[in-house]
Amino acid sequence: MVQIIIALTRLKERSVAVTRHAVDADGVEIAAYHALFELVRVGPCRSSDLADRTHTDPSTTSRHVSTLVDLGLAERSPDPRDRRASLVSVTPEGRSKCEAVRRSRNERLAPMLAEWSDADIEAFIDLNSRVLEGFEQLMAERVQDRRRCATTDSGELHVSTTEVSAREDGRPVAHASGEGSDR
Repeated sequence: MVQIIIALTRLKERSVAVTRHAVDADGVEIAAYHALFELVRVGPCRSSDLADRTHTDPSTTSRHVSTLVDLGLAERSPDPRDRRASLVSVTPEGRSKCEAVRRSRNERLAPMLAEWSDADIEAFIDLNSRVLEGFEQLMAERVQDRRRCATTDSGELHVSTTEVSAREDGRPVAHASGEGSDR
Protein backbone atom coordinates (compact mmCIF):
# COMPACT_ATOMS: atom_id res chain seq x y z
CA MET A 1 0.00 0.00 0.00
CA VAL A 2 2.81 2.40 0.86
CA GLN A 3 4.40 1.89 -2.57
CA ILE A 4 1.10 2.75 -4.28
CA ILE A 5 0.80 5.96 -2.27
CA ILE A 6 4.41 6.88 -3.06
CA ALA A 7 3.88 6.25 -6.79
CA LEU A 8 0.64 8.24 -6.89
CA THR A 9 2.22 11.09 -4.93
CA ARG A 10 5.16 11.22 -7.35
CA LEU A 11 2.79 11.31 -10.32
CA LYS A 12 0.71 14.09 -8.73
CA GLU A 13 3.80 16.14 -7.85
CA ARG A 14 5.15 15.86 -11.41
CA SER A 15 1.79 16.80 -12.89
CA VAL A 16 1.38 19.80 -10.59
CA ALA A 17 4.93 20.95 -11.32
CA VAL A 18 4.23 20.92 -15.06
CA THR A 19 0.81 22.57 -14.96
CA ARG A 20 0.99 25.02 -12.04
CA HIS A 21 1.13 28.54 -13.42
CA ALA A 22 1.87 27.18 -16.91
CA VAL A 23 0.37 29.17 -19.77
CA ASP A 24 -0.07 28.03 -23.37
CA ALA A 25 0.61 30.12 -26.48
CA ASP A 26 -2.94 31.57 -26.35
CA GLY A 27 -2.39 32.88 -22.83
CA VAL A 28 -4.65 30.27 -21.23
CA GLU A 29 -3.55 28.74 -17.94
CA ILE A 30 -3.02 25.05 -18.60
CA ALA A 31 -5.18 24.34 -15.54
CA ALA A 32 -8.13 26.07 -17.28
CA TYR A 33 -8.16 23.31 -19.88
CA HIS A 34 -9.28 20.93 -17.16
CA ALA A 35 -12.50 22.97 -16.89
CA LEU A 36 -12.87 23.05 -20.68
CA PHE A 37 -12.41 19.27 -21.00
CA GLU A 38 -14.97 18.74 -18.20
CA LEU A 39 -17.47 20.95 -20.05
CA VAL A 40 -16.97 18.83 -23.17
CA ARG A 41 -17.50 15.69 -21.09
CA VAL A 42 -20.60 16.71 -19.09
CA GLY A 43 -22.20 19.46 -21.14
CA PRO A 44 -23.60 22.76 -19.85
CA CYS A 45 -23.47 23.26 -16.09
CA ARG A 46 -23.32 25.99 -13.47
CA SER A 47 -19.91 27.34 -12.56
CA SER A 48 -20.36 26.07 -8.99
CA ASP A 49 -21.04 22.56 -10.30
CA LEU A 50 -17.99 22.81 -12.54
CA ALA A 51 -15.89 23.76 -9.50
CA ASP A 52 -17.16 20.68 -7.67
CA ARG A 53 -16.53 18.44 -10.67
CA THR A 54 -12.99 19.73 -11.19
CA HIS A 55 -12.24 19.84 -7.44
CA THR A 56 -11.17 23.47 -7.61
CA ASP A 57 -12.03 26.54 -5.61
CA PRO A 58 -15.07 28.41 -7.00
CA SER A 59 -13.03 31.61 -7.45
CA THR A 60 -10.42 29.71 -9.48
CA THR A 61 -13.14 28.14 -11.61
CA SER A 62 -14.72 31.55 -12.13
CA ARG A 63 -11.39 32.95 -13.34
CA HIS A 64 -10.90 29.98 -15.69
CA VAL A 65 -14.45 30.30 -17.06
CA SER A 66 -13.98 34.04 -17.65
CA THR A 67 -10.77 33.35 -19.57
CA LEU A 68 -12.43 30.62 -21.64
CA VAL A 69 -15.42 32.89 -22.39
CA ASP A 70 -13.14 35.82 -23.35
CA LEU A 71 -11.32 33.55 -25.81
CA GLY A 72 -14.56 32.21 -27.30
CA LEU A 73 -13.90 28.67 -26.03
CA ALA A 74 -16.93 28.69 -23.70
CA GLU A 75 -20.10 30.71 -23.31
CA ARG A 76 -22.56 31.61 -20.59
CA SER A 77 -26.33 31.38 -21.01
CA PRO A 78 -29.28 31.77 -18.63
CA ASP A 79 -30.15 28.65 -16.66
CA PRO A 80 -33.69 27.73 -17.80
CA ARG A 81 -34.45 26.39 -14.30
CA ASP A 82 -33.32 29.59 -12.55
CA ARG A 83 -32.91 32.77 -14.62
CA ARG A 84 -30.77 34.32 -11.86
CA ALA A 85 -28.08 31.72 -12.55
CA SER A 86 -26.15 30.95 -15.70
CA LEU A 87 -24.90 27.82 -17.38
CA VAL A 88 -21.44 27.50 -18.89
CA SER A 89 -21.05 25.48 -22.07
CA VAL A 90 -18.31 24.78 -24.56
CA THR A 91 -18.41 26.46 -27.98
CA PRO A 92 -17.46 24.80 -31.28
CA GLU A 93 -14.14 26.65 -31.02
CA GLY A 94 -13.71 25.16 -27.53
CA ARG A 95 -14.31 21.65 -28.86
CA SER A 96 -11.72 22.25 -31.58
CA LYS A 97 -9.25 23.52 -28.98
CA CYS A 98 -9.81 20.39 -26.87
CA GLU A 99 -9.09 18.19 -29.86
CA ALA A 100 -5.90 20.12 -30.64
CA VAL A 101 -4.75 19.89 -27.01
CA ARG A 102 -5.58 16.17 -26.94
CA ARG A 103 -3.62 15.53 -30.17
CA SER A 104 -0.62 17.47 -28.87
CA ARG A 105 -0.69 15.64 -25.54
CA ASN A 106 -0.98 12.25 -27.26
CA GLU A 107 2.00 13.08 -29.48
CA ARG A 108 4.09 13.93 -26.40
CA LEU A 109 3.06 10.77 -24.55
CA ALA A 110 3.38 8.32 -27.46
CA PRO A 111 7.17 7.86 -27.13
CA MET A 112 6.78 7.04 -23.43
CA LEU A 113 4.33 4.23 -24.22
CA ALA A 114 5.94 3.01 -27.44
CA GLU A 115 7.52 -0.05 -25.83
CA TRP A 116 4.47 -1.05 -23.80
CA SER A 117 2.59 -4.14 -24.95
CA ASP A 118 -1.14 -4.01 -25.62
CA ALA A 119 -1.63 -6.12 -22.47
CA ASP A 120 0.39 -3.63 -20.40
CA ILE A 121 -1.67 -0.74 -21.73
CA GLU A 122 -4.96 -2.55 -21.04
CA ALA A 123 -3.83 -3.45 -17.51
CA PHE A 124 -2.77 0.15 -16.87
CA ILE A 125 -6.10 1.50 -18.12
CA ASP A 126 -8.03 -0.95 -15.94
CA LEU A 127 -6.03 -0.32 -12.78
CA ASN A 128 -5.85 3.43 -13.29
CA SER A 129 -9.61 3.57 -13.85
CA ARG A 130 -10.21 1.71 -10.60
CA VAL A 131 -7.94 4.08 -8.68
CA LEU A 132 -9.58 7.15 -10.25
CA GLU A 133 -13.10 5.90 -9.50
CA GLY A 134 -12.14 5.38 -5.85
CA PHE A 135 -10.47 8.79 -5.68
CA GLU A 136 -13.46 10.51 -7.30
CA GLN A 137 -15.77 8.83 -4.79
CA LEU A 138 -13.62 10.16 -1.93
CA MET A 139 -13.66 13.65 -3.45
CA ALA A 140 -17.46 13.53 -3.85
CA GLU A 141 -17.77 12.58 -0.19
CA ARG A 142 -15.57 15.55 0.79
CA VAL A 143 -17.83 17.90 -1.19
CA GLN A 144 -20.88 16.44 0.56
CA ASP A 145 -19.16 16.86 3.94
CA ARG A 146 -18.46 20.56 3.18
CA ARG A 147 -22.10 21.09 2.22
CA ARG A 148 -23.38 19.39 5.37
CA CYS A 149 -21.33 21.62 7.62
CA ALA A 150 -21.73 25.30 6.77
CA THR A 151 -21.72 28.59 8.64
CA THR A 152 -24.86 30.76 8.64
CA ASP A 153 -24.82 34.54 8.04
CA SER A 154 -24.83 35.11 11.79
CA GLY A 155 -21.69 33.01 12.16
CA GLU A 156 -23.49 30.06 13.75
CA LEU A 157 -22.42 26.63 12.69
CA HIS A 158 -25.15 24.77 10.83
CA VAL A 159 -24.86 21.03 10.38
CA SER A 160 -27.26 19.11 8.23
CA THR A 161 -27.42 15.37 7.92
CA THR A 162 -27.39 13.28 4.83
CA GLU A 163 -29.46 10.20 4.27
CA VAL A 164 -28.35 7.84 1.56
CA SER A 165 -30.59 5.66 -0.55
CA ALA A 166 -29.89 3.63 -3.65
CA ARG A 167 -31.12 4.11 -7.20
CA GLU A 168 -32.38 1.18 -9.22
CA ASP A 169 -28.87 0.75 -10.65
CA GLY A 170 -27.45 0.52 -7.12
CA ARG A 171 -25.66 3.89 -7.19
CA PRO A 172 -26.04 5.93 -3.99
CA VAL A 173 -28.14 9.07 -3.80
CA ALA A 174 -27.59 11.53 -0.94
CA HIS A 175 -30.53 13.46 0.53
CA ALA A 176 -29.59 16.39 2.77
CA SER A 177 -31.78 17.33 5.68
CA GLY A 178 -31.55 19.51 8.73
CA GLU A 179 -32.40 22.99 9.89
CA GLY A 180 -32.03 25.46 7.03
CA SER A 181 -31.71 22.76 4.40
CA ASP A 182 -33.38 23.43 1.09
CA ARG A 183 -33.22 19.84 -0.12
